[in-house]
Amino acid sequence: MARLWDSSRRISGGYSLEALTSDPKVLGGTETKEEAELFGKISMKKIFGKGKLKKDGSEGKLVIIPPVKELQMEDREAWISYSALDSISTLKLYESMKKQLQAKKWFLDGKLISKKNMFDFYQEYWQPFGELLAKMESEGMLVDRDYLAQIEIVAKAEQEIAVSRFRNWASKHCPDAKHMNVGSDTQLRQLFFGGISNRYASSKS
Repeated sequence: MARLWDSSRRISGGYSLEALTSDPKVLGGTETKEEAELFGKISMKKIFGKGKLKKDGSEGKLVIIPPVKELQMEDREAWISYSALDSISTLKLYESMKKQLQAKKWFLDGKLISKKNMFDFYQEYWQPFGELLAKMESEGMLVDRDYLAQIEIVAKAEQEIAVSRFRNWASKHCPDAKHMNVGSDTQLRQLFFGGISNRYASSKS
């Protein structure tokens, strides 16, 4: 729901429960600061993290989280509170996202879908898709292994052809591109954007 509401959070906040529930914009400004601090997701490291013991028995700077079984046995009350808080935070996040998606109009090919909003879209498409993926993960699915093996051979051959075409094209603009690893994001960024100034950074300076 958060991705549907704002697809740019991957680079500006993220989609973890902690990141979402600690962001006032995500919760729609409906909670007070005290409520946000109370119900916002807190990381396990912050609650249960302990300094890794050094050889002399003192705690080091490196913070580690003990095994879950140990937490459930030794910090049972804190573990139960942490688990319950997850449920409360998730519910509050759902309610906020539902409200915000209901406020967004549903457009298809630039045309408004009459009387429908993005929460309707979520219910009709994304929620069933999510349920399908969850069932596939928990129950598995039947596959034709022989067919997959044949298709893998075809796919690899087509991949080699596509890579060769790309290298030939790139080499016309940059001779060294014939040696590049086309699967490397870093090398692709350098090929397409290397030497270009960052307009946003230059406008800030």
